[in-house]
Amino acid sequence: MSRSRARLAGVVAAAAAFTVGCSPPGDGREQDVRDPRPLSASLVTSVADTGRLRQREEAAVADCMARRGYTYVPQRVKVNERAVTTNPYGLLREEQARRDGYGAVGEILGGPGRNVAVAARHSVGWTQALEGTRRKKYALPTGVVLTYRPDGCVYQGREAAYGPGWNRLEYELEGLQAAVMDRVERDGRYKKALASWSACMRKRGHPYDDLQDPRRELAGAIGRTGGKDRALRALGRRELRTAADDYACERDARLHEAVYEAQRSAQNSLLDSSARADIRRYRALKRSALARKASIPVKPR
Repeated sequence: MSRSRARLAGVVAAAAAFTVGCSPPGDGREQDVRDPRPLSASLVTSVADTGRLRQREEAAVADCMARRGYTYVPQRVKVNERAVTTNPYGLLREEQARRDGYGAVGEILGGPGRNVAVAARHSVGWTQALEGTRRKKYALPTGVVLTYRPDGCVYQGREAAYGPGWNRLEYELEGLQAAVMDRVERDGRYKKALASWSACMRKRGHPYDDLQDPRRELAGAIGRTGGKDRALRALGRRELRTAADDYACERDARLHEAVYEAQRSAQNSLLDSSARADIRRYRALKRSALARKASIPVKPR
């Protein structure tokens, strides 16, 4: 499985999981540096709008559960700002590299912010109503096979919050995004720029071949700190130095521009009229959901 397909599987599996972020995105002074996002950033939503949309989803799930005779308390929405603003290719922004690095140590120091598994505190019937019992599989064009339960209130709540067909539309566009990223990573312009970035990083003492290598190395180093604050802060300083070198090498290799050009070619090839119509529909449904007033959950029967 390619890296972008693996990322897609992770995105789908964690679609409803949000944690606390603490570092702001760039301050807008880097407009001369491209920040390429697949599908013209159609799947990207601001931090504020992500929070509002999640609140609407939670309210819709509560409505669904109430109609089945169960009480569901809408979960507190905790939007992971890093997850929302991070470039999917792993490209850095100057301000991000300078202040937050890769966000790895900052995420730990900012607190775990993990959501408690709400189903564990309730009856089997409540859990089945929430999650559903009827399994269905859906194969994306990328080859990723998703398993979902259309009879659950999680699924049906999202349909109610955005509109009929939302879940499948989002899955399809996530699959299309993964296909675009696959194509970019195979593009000769990207490979050439990545090789230049790798050579630059090696000169600076970082033997990396892939943009995700620094993140993988940090993940291992975090585990070796034992969670000790002093060790984490020392690692955080190292992270910032590495990220600064990373960004400098990305600019030296013109990696942002290479990704942008490769992505434009990939999208011209992959996005037919049907896909472009799906993107327009996705945007329209999201705008409509944001404009709609949040519902007041009904009481259980």
